[in-house]
Amino acid sequence: MRVRLSSSRWSARGLSAGLLVAVGAACGSRDAERTFLATRVPVARLDSVLKAADSVRLPLAAARALLGVVAESGFAARAPHDTMTVAEILTWARAEQARKRQADAAASAADRARQDSVRKLLDPLLGVTIVKKMYLPKDPASEQYEDYISLAFAYQNTGAKAMRAFQGDATFLDAFGDSIYSAHLKVDLALAPGQTRREPPRIVRFNPFRVAHQRLRDTPLEKMKLVWQTTDVVFADGTRLSLAADHEAP
Repeated sequence: MRVRLSSSRWSARGLSAGLLVAVGAACGSRDAERTFLATRVPVARLDSVLKAADSVRLPLAAARALLGVVAESGFAARAPHDTMTVAEILTWARAEQARKRQADAAASAADRARQDSVRKLLDPLLGVTIVKKMYLPKDPASEQYEDYISLAFAYQNTGAKAMRAFQGDATFLDAFGDSIYSAHLKVDLALAPGQTRREPPRIVRFNPFRVAHQRLRDTPLEKMKLVWQTTDVVFADGTRLSLAADHEAP
């Protein structure tokens, strides 16, 4: 499959449209393609060179690689030489793409490893229980015009450091381990080591069209299991432990 290099509005988006619009078009001259690839050009003017290549058709993968080059800011400064043949630019672009994929994969793996390490530190710090669940149907006489579900939680600091605030994910499971309802909770509640405190009930506006709300309302508390995953703790001394790398404090 070949892609024709056609000229139109030669922004990165326009270049993309120009290169990709001719997918499936008839193959052009191989000689023209070889000549184009052998052309030595200033790397900084690659976009202008592509604009002028109105009659040249390239394989789709090659066209995409060149598109990727011209779409990146400052690509010319990273190139190994000021002038290169289009074929050399194409080879370099493919190597850069492979390097970027490897770097992204390594960064993702490192972040997963960091999160796993932090999660092991966070898991033993808090115990969270649901102590009360109530369904509150609307009562216009009391100026309550919607249905609500009330959830009351208790939190215990099971770690060795005083906490100022924390947050995490609460998931309610049924007897089979299937999720009934889940929510992210931010708790601004100071806890000394070993201390347990309850907060005022949290109110969920009941949506009768959401199955999760229906199941949360209808499942008895004793038949529900709460699974808590701490994601962030701010300690009383100002330090912070978080699954998000940009939220960690020294």
